[in-house]
Amino acid sequence: MVNLPCILAKKIVTVLTKNSEKLVRSLGLRKNRKKSGLFVAEGLKLVTDFLSAGFLPENIYSTTDLPDAFDTVRYEMISEAEMKRITFLETPSPVLAVFKIPESSLANFVEAPMILVLDRVQDPGNVGTLLRTALWYGVEHVVCVVGTADIWSPKVVQASMSALAYVQTVVMHSGELLEWTKTHKKSLVVADMNGTPAREFDWREGQMLVMGNEGAGASEAFKALGERITLPGDASKMESLNVAVSGATLLYEYALSVKP
Repeated sequence: MVNLPCILAKKIVTVLTKNSEKLVRSLGLRKNRKKSGLFVAEGLKLVTDFLSAGFLPENIYSTTDLPDAFDTVRYEMISEAEMKRITFLETPSPVLAVFKIPESSLANFVEAPMILVLDRVQDPGNVGTLLRTALWYGVEHVVCVVGTADIWSPKVVQASMSALAYVQTVVMHSGELLEWTKTHKKSLVVADMNGTPAREFDWREGQMLVMGNEGAGASEAFKALGERITLPGDASKMESLNVAVSGATLLYEYALSVKP
């Protein structure tokens, strides 16, 4: 159960105001999320996981009574018709919450044994899947290079399946990231068609796995300074793997190599 500061009432039956509706819908745009410092999460499990991880809710809307996990938070009961007006899903969930985006700090990345870098990965589904896979294999630090899909967009939040409640993320320009890696003696491992086969690769603590853009791959700056790693396959029949599939396989290889 989440121990949040006192809330005046656990449940309020209300009519969704125009201002509330406008706020929620506005969070579909990156500029509004950045300005307000808020994001949207939908679904009972997703909202519960964010609450359990200590995320602070701005508003919670539900079309049904919520379970005991919500005993210490205030939520508003609205109609299904009202939920349809604010949802970002094709089929609305009974629960939608607006949370504060947490502050992030690179200071927490210095001692990370492995960092996942998303270099201009643009598809929200791919970004969400990579976040989810990273957490599964114990990688809890993710850097998003500017140009990557916004991790707090409704589509990425949904695709990450609660991973964002537990991984730490920062957004950086590529030049800024390269300087940081030099300062803290981190080594780049860049996913590339021309590299060392993953099974032969020497995984070490302090590495940063770079997954590049869906069409262009990782930037030349990363390739020039990092070790390259690849997944051998039949290139005569298939040009490349989806970045989320490639990332998941490489993270598996990493986890396999460091497992006691």
